[in-house]
Amino acid sequence: MVIPSQPDLPADVCWADLSAQEKHTRLLRAAGEVFAREGLDAPMPAIAAAAGAGIGSVYRQFPSKEDLLAALVVERLRDAGIRAERALGSSDGPWMALVALLRTLAEEQVGDDVLGEALATVSEHPAVEEAIGETMVAIERLLAAARAEGSLRGDATGLDVRLILSATRAAGQLGRDAWRRMLELGIDALQAGAAEP
Repeated sequence: MVIPSQPDLPADVCWADLSAQEKHTRLLRAAGEVFAREGLDAPMPAIAAAAGAGIGSVYRQFPSKEDLLAALVVERLRDAGIRAERALGSSDGPWMALVALLRTLAEEQVGDDVLGEALATVSEHPAVEEAIGETMVAIERLLAAARAEGSLRGDATGLDVRLILSATRAAGQLGRDAWRRMLELGIDALQAGAAEP
C-alpha cells in the first residue's frame, strides 16, 4: 500500500529519537509495506518490527488493527482531497484537471491491491467516514467548476467519481490494461453531451 505525502525517514534513526509525528509516519509506512507483502492478516508484531518499534509503541498510536487500517485509508483519502483542491487552480481548466485527477488516482489504485481491501474492511470507521466526506467536498467543488465551464454533464456527482474508480479497480481483475478502457468509458460518460437518463 502506498502512503502518499509522507517525508522519507531514515531507517537507521532510533525509535526513541523520533518525534511523535515521525513515529506515526514510520508506523504507517511500515504497515503499508507489511500489508502489501503479507496481506491484511499480517500481525501487529510484524508491523512493529518493520518500523523498528516495540509492540506497545504500535498500540499506543493505534489501539487496534482496525484503527491502523483506518489511518492508512484516511491518509490516501486526504491525499486525494488535497489533489482535488489543487486541481481547482489548474491552468488547464477544471475539466482537464478532473480528467488528470481521475487518471492519476486510477493508475495508483491499480498498483495498490491493499487499499481496496482496507477500505472495504474499515469503511464504517468514524475517521474513514469523516475523510470520505472531506474528500467528496473537494471533489464536488472540482465537479461544480467543470460543470460551470460547460464540460461536465449536468447530473454528474461525486458518487459518479467513486463509481468510476471502483469500476476501474474491478476491471483490473479482467486483464492488465482493462482498467484503462473502463476509465476512458467513465470519463466519456462524465463529459457534457453524454446521454443523461
